[in-house]
Amino acid sequence: MPYTKPLPKIRPYTKEFWEAAKQGELLIQHCKDCDKNIFYPREVCPKCQSTHLEYIKSGGRGRLFSFSLVEKGAPPDFKEDQPYVICLVNMYEKVRIGSMLVGYDDYAALKLGQEVEVVFDPVTDDIHLPKFKPVGSDFSFKK
Repeated sequence: MPYTKPLPKIRPYTKEFWEAAKQGELLIQHCKDCDKNIFYPREVCPKCQSTHLEYIKSGGRGRLFSFSLVEKGAPPDFKEDQPYVICLVNMYEKVRIGSMLVGYDDYAALKLGQEVEVVFDPVTDDIHLPKFKPVGSDFSFKK
């Protein structure tokens, strides 16, 4: 079944990010001028406005900063997915990523600060969306 939800646009400055995601690697940007790590991919550093950005490989792990169960009121494109968990993850590379949490057994057992790791959802041939699962979960997306 084709993916019908909104998709990110692949732009020249995000192409490397999406190519790595297809290979199961999470990249974040690094500003060579102010030494800040950046997520989501951009053309200009939000701290110093430099365009001297490079991609670095993330270890793919972080800790839950915040999460919420969406049971009602999801945007129209995501109503059929309810219930689902949205989350903010503090990555060890000092960036915060907003995403979805998958592969948990019990919502009530989730804890702030819990360690999570990235897993990629291959929604199209070109877009593999980074989502997160609790470390130790054997969850994986079916291809």
